[in-house]
Amino acid sequence: MKNQRRVRSPRFVVPNNEQAVVSIGAEKLKGTLHMLSLTGGTIRLERRFASGTFADIGIQTASGTFSAAIELLTTTRDNAQAFRFIAMGPVARGRLNDGLSKMRAQGLGIEKTPLDQFRSLARRVLSVRLAK
Repeated sequence: MKNQRRVRSPRFVVPNNEQAVVSIGAEKLKGTLHMLSLTGGTIRLERRFASGTFADIGIQTASGTFSAAIELLTTTRDNAQAFRFIAMGPVARGRLNDGLSKMRAQGLGIEKTPLDQFRSLARRVLSVRLAK
């Protein structure tokens, strides 16, 4: 198998303090979406959960409401809980794609800074050297 370069899914800043509902068991929590991509995002919740906690999320988009199963990850530097999508139906995937396309058209994409690009290059160079 040839070396394939992993490409990170584009991230988008969610405007207007958009709300989402996270359900963990019988508990429902409202949170504010901070960032969103095809693979996951970050949300500010009233409390933090351990990395690896499974939940369901409901998000209202311009194309309609969608829900998906998520895994909560670590807390980010800006006190938002990261999550990744682990299961989503085809209708929900279409609504997410459409919503992200509209966010891209509004210029809400998060661009890598020159420092981020340098760090990425340094990691690639070091990983090649360490692999030898």
